[in-house]
Amino acid sequence: MRKVMAAALTGLALVALAGTASAQSTTADYPWPPKDVTPVHKTKAELQKQADGFSARQEQTYPRAFRGAQNVEPGPWGGEAAGVFDDMQYMDNTVTFDYKGQNVMTYTQVNAPGFLTWSPREYCEKYAKCTGSVPDHKGGLTVFSKDEQFGITSARNWRPNGEVVWVQSWTPGTEAQLAVLAADRAFTFTR
Repeated sequence: MRKVMAAALTGLALVALAGTASAQSTTADYPWPPKDVTPVHKTKAELQKQADGFSARQEQTYPRAFRGAQNVEPGPWGGEAAGVFDDMQYMDNTVTFDYKGQNVMTYTQVNAPGFLTWSPREYCEKYAKCTGSVPDHKGGLTVFSKDEQFGITSARNWRPNGEVVWVQSWTPGTEAQLAVLAADRAFTFTR
């Protein structure tokens, strides 16, 4: 019960911080890559079991993160195409759902420890227009970015174990929800 309450309070704090982070113009430095990153190598069967768990977690958490979301439908997990294969180092999917009277879609990508090599600062300097950052409750850093051309808002969570998880949306004003989902440690290669 304490863990559930701590996670709920941390999520609320992250939502509050994410709301203020979007006004920041700089991104905090975060040591990357972390020391002692342990690569993860799993079989197709292990990854499929994990993907099934990710989908179940999305069905459970989206109605809480996007308060009142309905008809949450996770798409298949995979890489460049749907489906998993031996030794994948990242998995992604889309989720569609109804939220505040509109159909919303998010994209999630979970990267294995050591797969992504850019630091948050490098990501912001070379690849994205970052709008702010906020530390998470487990020693990670969530970085917010926005792609004005395509209307994409993104929250990327760099983690001490070398993983990077991000969630993005084409719906404005969803930064706080994306941050909560990206920082959720249920989305991990290390279980």
